[in-house]
Amino acid sequence: MNLNELYDEDQLNFSDPAHDNEVPRLNDLRKTKLTLGQINRMRLIADVRKFEISNDLENIRRQYGAPPAEGSI
Repeated sequence: MNLNELYDEDQLNFSDPAHDNEVPRLNDLRKTKLTLGQINRMRLIADVRKFEISNDLENIRRQYGAPPAEGSI
C-alpha cells in the first residue's frame, strides 16, 4: 500500500457503481452477461495495475539492489 492511498480514497476503488447495469436480486440464478465495454474496461484496469506493479518493483530494485562495483563506471 502506498502512502497516498491512505489519503486518496478514489485510488482504492477501481470499480464505478454508475457503470453497473444490473442489480442482482435474491432469486437471480444466472450469471450476469458482461458487455464488451465492461470487458475492455477490466482489461485496461488490469494493464494499469500490471504497469504500477512493474514500476514499484523497478523502484525497489533500484533502492535496495547491490551498489555498482567501484571499478566500473
